Order: sequence, then structure tokens, then C-alpha cells
Amino acid sequence: MVKDAESHAAEDKKRRETVEAKNQAESLIHSTEKSLKDYGDKVSEADRTAISDAIAALKSSTEATEADAEDIKAKT
Repeated sequence: MVKDAESHAAEDKKRRETVEAKNQAESLIHSTEKSLKDYGDKVSEADRTAISDAIAALKSSTEATEADAEDIKAKT
């Protein structure tokens, strides 16, 4: 059992990093959407569009079946 744990340690670490990146990304998405809703009228249409596009790209990364922590981190 110990050997199994040792042999899967790298996979477990990668999975943990991915889950942590997804959690951070989802938190960022939520707070950004809330801020955009609350203060969206104070920024230009171009900025709102850019922010919405960035949110959509980040959402697609977090929802991907084979999401990679590095890909998610690159979009945050």
C-alpha cells in the first residue's frame, strides 16, 4: 500500500494543484462577476466586454474535463 502511495504521489500532487487552481479560479470568477454587476456602469463598454471575455475563457478552462493547473493559472 505504501508503494502504491509513493508511485502515485506525483499524480496526486498534480491533481491537488489542479483542484486548488480550479477553486481559486472559481472564486475569482464569482468576485469578478459580482464586481462587474455592481460597478459595470462605471467602466467602458470595451472594458466590460474584455472582462466578460476573460471570464468566459477562464470558465471554459475550469470546466474542461482534462483541465490543467498551468492552463488555469495562465488565464487568471
